[in-house]
Amino acid sequence: MALMTLAAFWTLVMPRLQREERYLVSPIKVTGVPEGYVISRQSQTHAKIRIIGKPSTLDRSDLFRLQVSIPDHPEADGVYPIISNISGPSPAKILAITPAEIHIRLAHTATRELPVVLRLEGEPAPGFRLGRVTIIPATTQVSGPLDTIQKLGPMSTAPIPITHASTSIKRKIPLEKSPDASLTITPELFTVSIEVVEILSTVRITGVSVTTDPTASDHIITPKTVDIEVSGPARLMAKLKRHEGIRATISTRALAPGVFVRRAAITLPEGVTLIGAHPELFTVTILPGS
Repeated sequence: MALMTLAAFWTLVMPRLQREERYLVSPIKVTGVPEGYVISRQSQTHAKIRIIGKPSTLDRSDLFRLQVSIPDHPEADGVYPIISNISGPSPAKILAITPAEIHIRLAHTATRELPVVLRLEGEPAPGFRLGRVTIIPATTQVSGPLDTIQKLGPMSTAPIPITHASTSIKRKIPLEKSPDASLTITPELFTVSIEVVEILSTVRITGVSVTTDPTASDHIITPKTVDIEVSGPARLMAKLKRHEGIRATISTRALAPGVFVRRAAITLPEGVTLIGAHPELFTVTILPGS
């Protein structure tokens, strides 16, 4: 019985008393950066911790914190120790931190207002072109190390593809990612509106036949054709030149035999505008006995 009790104790209690050693990687938090300064260089952002403790404690990576505190009057280039901080109900012990210290370079901060340049990639679909292009706001506030800020020029947006675009585009986009992580950009997103419009052209189409109602009486129309000038999307012009989608008609219903002067009604495809027609008036002769 005693042996069984001891075995049960060993099984239930001893695992709770066991401690093991592990290596963890943790971010380094830097505090105390003086006002008007920014970190322009930091030799390490993470450090490796050699730690010992209960497995249940070591599984909670959120319990371990590494910190570097900058003093009130720091040097422009300084080396500072990494301080460990452990919280939680089950204590653990840090055996080593690698590296034990980091090099931090401080720089005066500056802010500039810079223009934002829209970066477009590609071309609209055939028969379309770019119209009005706007970006709001048109400038950005960039803050960071003084020597870096002084070298900056216009800021470019992330690329916007417009290849084969046939409709207008509106979206929110960030600026192109800067390789300098010390820069702060405000705002983070910009509203871009890109107008994509059809290319319009004006053409003269000659010799369009003038017709009447299918059940019209015997008649003579003089002249028999009309020349028109139209404006519309370039993609429709080739069909119009072949007289496709165009009708020129004169209604002769209810006309008694005789001679009349009438205008032709010009019907065009949607999106095409009639600029002018020549001639504007036609002579319609309704033959006797019709």
